[in-house]
Amino acid sequence: MKLQVAIDLLAVEDALELAGKVAEYVDIIELGTPLIKAAGLSAVTAIKEAHPDKTVFADMKTMDAGELEADIAFKAGADLVSVLGSADNSTISGAVKAATAHNKGIVVDLIGVQDKAARAREVRALGATFVEFHAGLDEQAQPGFDLNGLLRSGEAAQVPFSVAGGVNAGTIAAVQAAGADVAVAGGAIYGAADPALAAKELQAAIN
Repeated sequence: MKLQVAIDLLAVEDALELAGKVAEYVDIIELGTPLIKAAGLSAVTAIKEAHPDKTVFADMKTMDAGELEADIAFKAGADLVSVLGSADNSTISGAVKAATAHNKGIVVDLIGVQDKAARAREVRALGATFVEFHAGLDEQAQPGFDLNGLLRSGEAAQVPFSVAGGVNAGTIAAVQAAGADVAVAGGAIYGAADPALAAKELQAAIN
């Protein structure tokens, strides 16, 4: 299982600082949607130039104009781009077309999708590299949230998948046991007093 850090900061300088601290412990560096909206795709370029050996994920959460939005993100240096699972199939297919042209990948994010397992199989058939079983920050803040629903859906889908939303030192073993290909940690790393140590401990828990 690979480890992905989700950088949900708002300034390129802060993202570069965090990436510099944790890069040796992670496989994928994700530029979160708020960062891309605040700083633009220059954030993606900056991270890729600083860490050319890492997979850089532009969390675009594209809902329309799939081919166009994926194309501009790939040209900025992204290796992976996200499209929402609630988007039309034509949007996902368009993004996959751009990914094929650039020899890159599309991740379909199932945030807000009710039947995640069924949609995961559909979008995998459309060409998604892997599917992200994702509970957003707002959903995580609701009373009674836990990660188990995502893990059950991931197991049921039988496709390559990642898990995002509540991944930390206490849950990462369960994420791996569910068969996830990628564990996505955001606040557990960037919110830690020592992000490098937090990333190192998550990596060690996987290994």
